[in-house]
Amino acid sequence: MKTFQDIKSGQEVAKQSGQAATSRYHVDYWKDRLYRKTFTRAGVRQEVGEWSVRLQHLARREAFALDSANASVAAIKAKEIATYLDANGWELTLAKFKPNPMVKADICTVGEFLADVIERSHLKPMTVRRYAVKLRKMVADLAKVDAGARGKAKRAKYDYVNGGRKVWLAKVDGQPLDTLTPENVNAWRNRYVTKAGSDPVARKSAERSAASYMRCARALFTPDVTSVLKVKLPANPFAGVKLKDPGAARYHSEINPEWLLACAARELREARPQEYLALFLCLWAGLRRKEADLLMWEQVDLKQRHLSVRRTVHFEPKTEESQRTIDLSVEAVDVLRRFKKESASEFVLAGAQPNIAATYDYYRCDRIWRDLNAWLRGKGVRQQKAIHALRKESGSLVASNFGIEAARQHLGHRDIRTTSSHYVDKKRRVEVSIPMGAASQLKAVE
Repeated sequence: MKTFQDIKSGQEVAKQSGQAATSRYHVDYWKDRLYRKTFTRAGVRQEVGEWSVRLQHLARREAFALDSANASVAAIKAKEIATYLDANGWELTLAKFKPNPMVKADICTVGEFLADVIERSHLKPMTVRRYAVKLRKMVADLAKVDAGARGKAKRAKYDYVNGGRKVWLAKVDGQPLDTLTPENVNAWRNRYVTKAGSDPVARKSAERSAASYMRCARALFTPDVTSVLKVKLPANPFAGVKLKDPGAARYHSEINPEWLLACAARELREARPQEYLALFLCLWAGLRRKEADLLMWEQVDLKQRHLSVRRTVHFEPKTEESQRTIDLSVEAVDVLRRFKKESASEFVLAGAQPNIAATYDYYRCDRIWRDLNAWLRGKGVRQQKAIHALRKESGSLVASNFGIEAARQHLGHRDIRTTSSHYVDKKRRVEVSIPMGAASQLKAVE
């Protein structure tokens, strides 16, 4: 009697009648259908160490290597391939489980793809860099680049000094771009959200993060980008992938702006004036950090009581809608007039020379922003981006006094939905007021 280890040759398995007591969709069904391929070397016939299986579907038969010498593991993969074949047909099954090595070699790597995008596309280097961070994260997870890394080894990808970052980038950029497929992208999203656990707050945060990763990575595969590239591309990995809308991350105000300004006037205005001015620009004028960092005195009109956010030799607006004129109160003008009198720089904030060629988030006044962020934390500002919360407070105050469209213009948003969903919180009470006597009158009528 033959044991499982005395499994027949491939030719014998191919001749089997296929009769089995178990279902085709059960692992045990495939254990008796495994075989080892043979080869002849120096006149001696030998077996390979790993199992294979032959599958038949719609009058076509193909052999699949199962990449395992363990029969149980091989049977599980055989069942997986057979199930996928029944559901998807030969073309997708062969592409997934038996890709043509010559075709695969033609597909560009992640690094080649990103280099070509930088060279040939219309995207700004800063934009490509931000999108590339998202793309590499997804590829690294799918390719399990960090699998098994612990402690110091896991943190090595953040080591810019000793070369750990370069090693990690080489691993990720060396992955073929077809590591990303619609099926893998969906699976990545599901795993990313699942890792957040059952905590509703953590899960919702993970859903938003996953959507952000996918949205940014997908932007690299739009037709206006891929149509100008020269590298060999796979099919669009985001084709047919639907981005689930996790809902707006609404801003909830935790700041009392009057109290915060009073604290700043007392603690920062004299002792740390540049931090006070930075806070002033973000809270009073609603500027983004980059807009405030590169704001020049020539953009401030004290007579007309406004400042303008516009394209300069040192600054590129985020969008065309970001270019705007911001009206200033009399009090705000008084503050700026005193700072301008004491300034010897062409920039409103004192700092280093601008680096317009930087492809990373570079700030002239990095030390000022860091110190202000720490000060805000000490005042109980708990938002992840404490300085950005000042801009949202500014928008909320404008919306309460002048309406949501005024807030959109003040903040320089393209879409009013961005303003209403993410940037403003209710600053005035809106309550139902019913005279207490109404209830007794109604009872008397009844």
